[in-house]
Amino acid sequence: MRDRALVGFIILAGALSVAATLQPGQSEPKRLYSIGDSITRAFDADLIADQLHLSWVNGYHGFWEELLNLPDINAHNQRITNQWGSGGRENWIAAENGARVDDMASQASGLAGKNANYVTVMLGGNDVCRDEIADLPTNAEFEANVRAGFDTLLSHIGPGASVLVSAIPDVKQLYDIGQDKTILGIVNCETLWELTVLGFPCGSMLSSENSEADRLYVQSRNVGYNDILAQVTVEKAAQNPDKFIRYSSVVFDEQFLESDISDLDCFHPSWRGQKRISEGLWLDGPFNQVGCF
Repeated sequence: MRDRALVGFIILAGALSVAATLQPGQSEPKRLYSIGDSITRAFDADLIADQLHLSWVNGYHGFWEELLNLPDINAHNQRITNQWGSGGRENWIAAENGARVDDMASQASGLAGKNANYVTVMLGGNDVCRDEIADLPTNAEFEANVRAGFDTLLSHIGPGASVLVSAIPDVKQLYDIGQDKTILGIVNCETLWELTVLGFPCGSMLSSENSEADRLYVQSRNVGYNDILAQVTVEKAAQNPDKFIRYSSVVFDEQFLESDISDLDCFHPSWRGQKRISEGLWLDGPFNQVGCF
């Protein structure tokens, strides 16, 4: 894992640089495709439900967003256009609300025929978030699903393509933040979670019946799943030297603030959280040597 001092240095270096180039053989990431869940769809990031313009990866800020003075998170989609221009751009989002790692293969199958050259993967939050702790997949099940998803993904991208696999966010940290957060200064997050438990199937972490030991156990599974994601990603990168495959732990390591969490559900990233995710994963992603953000 990259320590925070080094990440800070990268941010400073990126801010000071003017121009840079891709790695030898690396394609310009103009054909963007995302695999993920409700985080990638920016669920409840600003208003109710999906806010695709605020997605950390696929987001955009066009005429209407500017006119309505909506937040601008500088998504990877925008960074690509700023760095490499708008010609030949494509921006696909395969992410689905509620998706788990066992959905990775089906989402990756949508890559067929698209000639995508930048694919992002952020899945696993819904594997950690289950109705009951007993429902969490075993490490073997999780790994098998990651490998199946990777196999499908890699079969549909060519040489020079880049793949960014993100760690699962620290769901325990989000729970801890919610202990001090209120919705519009009226209802605290714990009350909201109790009232909307059927709408937020994360009893494994949010249930008031869980002990702190229960939550720490779930967090340990969160860490274990991330270890699997990192291990398989490194393995696939070594097996596919003609592609630029990278794992990032930034989203798990990041210390989010109350303002980074949705004011609507006290759980998903707010638009500010999406902005932090976008910047962190860009700087720690397959184009971090480009130095333009």
